[in-house]
Amino acid sequence: MECSWKTVLLLVCASLGVQYTAIRTLRDSLSGPCQGAYRCQTRHHRVCLEGGDGAASDLPDESWCPKKCGALNLTLASMSCLSKGHVAIKTVRVPEVGDLRTLTEDPRLDLKIIHLVRDPRAILASRMMAFSDQFRAWKIWNATGRQPRYVDLSQITSTCKDMAASAETGLQRPAWLRGRYLLVRYEDLAFNPKDRASEIYRFVGLEMEDRVQMWIAKNTNSNVSSPSEWNYRYSTTRDSRATAESWRLRLGFDIVRTVQNLCNDTLALLGYKQVHSAAELRNLSHSLVEHRTFQPLT
Repeated sequence: MECSWKTVLLLVCASLGVQYTAIRTLRDSLSGPCQGAYRCQTRHHRVCLEGGDGAASDLPDESWCPKKCGALNLTLASMSCLSKGHVAIKTVRVPEVGDLRTLTEDPRLDLKIIHLVRDPRAILASRMMAFSDQFRAWKIWNATGRQPRYVDLSQITSTCKDMAASAETGLQRPAWLRGRYLLVRYEDLAFNPKDRASEIYRFVGLEMEDRVQMWIAKNTNSNVSSPSEWNYRYSTTRDSRATAESWRLRLGFDIVRTVQNLCNDTLALLGYKQVHSAAELRNLSHSLVEHRTFQPLT
């Protein structure tokens, strides 16, 4: 089998993804971060395990584990992850699903791809918050209503191009993706997390346990009762429905219209409706997500 440079890079990314996934899994343990029913195993391993004092229902505090346990043992984390029957790798470093073809055809692997897509307008709003420096021109535009001459439109057009190319490949049902590709819209997951999660578990051949359903219910219906949850920018606890549409209250109509023009084909392909006025943008009673069914390839 010919080994291209892309394959090598993807394998490296996959290895890094395993490390990252293991670290997050061990830090969060089974139902939450190290708190209450969780303890540090030893000062040498620095891994959080079940068995400490307190109730498992304690509110999560993601700052507890690193404060009490210190840095994680990366070797131990990797060993723990690789010992599992299923390994999940979250990556945003693969431009198009076609780049994974070599891995899907590798007889040593049983690779399944869950392609998570989102409304490009929401993606832009999220990146403006998370990466303020890189998206400073966009933030100035949003605040003033005037487009800076130096705004980099490719920051969203490249995302739309890659997202559409991957979705088109998957929806064309090539033989090498049959039974291995599932397209999931972020909005569908946010609006109906239990059903969409069940679909994902069926796709990968796993039974969804009660504790997983409880975790989903708890982490997608947050009332922000604990300030520490919001102090941690990448907290896993959110009101998923509100988060999915919050961009409509943050982005100005001029930026939204520009993104719609730039990503028109992507919006249509994935079933996202366009808005034609500021009033329509702010009207949250009107959904901008068309009803679509993206069945897994069999």
